[in-house]
Amino acid sequence: MVYILRTHLKKKYLIQALKDVYGLGNSLCFRLCQSLGFQKHFLLKEITDEDIYHIDQLLENSKLTIKSDLQRAVKQKVDHLVSIKAYRGIRHRQGLPVRGQRTHTNARTCKNLRKLKR
Repeated sequence: MVYILRTHLKKKYLIQALKDVYGLGNSLCFRLCQSLGFQKHFLLKEITDEDIYHIDQLLENSKLTIKSDLQRAVKQKVDHLVSIKAYRGIRHRQGLPVRGQRTHTNARTCKNLRKLKR
């Protein structure tokens, strides 16, 4: 099991495993592997400690917000919407869909989560 950026990577391929890190998506993982010289179907079990070090250094030196920094920024944005009592903030606080989805027949997950919060 490989451990990168305080995340255990468990998938078979490196590109798929890097997507487990919060804030890394498909295209970013692909560009990261290209810049380090890994092939598209590079197996995670073939990675060496030196490769792990290079991946860590590349992600830490980049100006990307990932992991806890990104989670903190998203939480601050939601808290700001709630504090200024914007419509989206009110929907967040009530635990209802925020982006205009219907609630008459759908949004069961949101409604169930709202019941659990009480």
